[in-house]
Amino acid sequence: MSKKVAIARYGGPEVLEIIESPVPEPKPGEVLIRNMASTVSIGDAWIRNGQLAPPFRKKTPKSPITPGSEVVGIIEKTGTGVSDFRPGQLVAALTVFGGGYSEHVCLEQNRIVVVPDGIEPDDAAYLALNYVLAYRMLHQAAKVRKGESIAVLGASGAIGTALLQMGKISGLNMIGTASRTKHGFISSLGAHPVDRHADYLREIKNIHPDGVDAVFDGAAADIGKSYGLLKRNGRLIVYGFVSPKPSQMLPSLMRLMALRLVPNGKKAAFYSLLFAHRRNPLLWREDMSTLFQLLLDQSIRPVIAHRFPLQDIQAAHETLEQGSATGRIIVTMNRS
Repeated sequence: MSKKVAIARYGGPEVLEIIESPVPEPKPGEVLIRNMASTVSIGDAWIRNGQLAPPFRKKTPKSPITPGSEVVGIIEKTGTGVSDFRPGQLVAALTVFGGGYSEHVCLEQNRIVVVPDGIEPDDAAYLALNYVLAYRMLHQAAKVRKGESIAVLGASGAIGTALLQMGKISGLNMIGTASRTKHGFISSLGAHPVDRHADYLREIKNIHPDGVDAVFDGAAADIGKSYGLLKRNGRLIVYGFVSPKPSQMLPSLMRLMALRLVPNGKKAAFYSLLFAHRRNPLLWREDMSTLFQLLLDQSIRPVIAHRFPLQDIQAAHETLEQGSATGRIIVTMNRS
């Protein structure tokens, strides 16, 4: 039997239940993975409380839901037609559709990548979403160049941390907003810390009077303010929202679209790794290979705030919603 988290009704962390079911069998072209690590993200919390459910949702989903966007574990069995992978290999995957909070998962072989020797499952799980997102936003969406300046809003979180580490490798001049208690941590990542609770627009403009080359905003609480940080030809990249509720998200998207029409040389865009991954999952495998090498070279060091075993998933979500974690929260499985 295999354990997994199931959401049979929407609500707080208390609705996360552990259930058992038979270990699944891989279909042709699939591999069965004994999962060891996934992560806890705000998207998982939104799935849990129903904010990412279809409009006019009922109090309960049509069938129990298992969150979790990453899977990192050992291949136990391969289906027919699988030739590139074998049992015993440590592999990673970005599931997109959830399922990561499971001890066993079957995935198509074209959606997984082998994890090199010397890399821990927890670190690989962190790379799969957050570091790939940071890498793409810097180099594909913003197209940063060595010596440019960037501002990372919410820099002490999982994605902000990845952005700063990747930005340091790229030789960028970085500013990161965070609460004052985390300023030492932001400085250790090579960025100038700015108090996110103060007038950070004024503080950043004191450092860069003409503005910065790129801003990365994962909340979109005040897109106009983020846009105001840019110099001419600067780029604003929005990659998340305070809430997925249409009443809060749509005005931000409309504001973002309106800014794209202003003829001042500045650019504003929304980037979603999950949407991009649906279109081209093979590109993710290429990005992971690049990031694996950076990790092996110790050019990047994933910052893990907490580790929770699967049976403590409620505590993991409670910790996430407190908003005080620096780095990523990992869910561990099959460690005995």
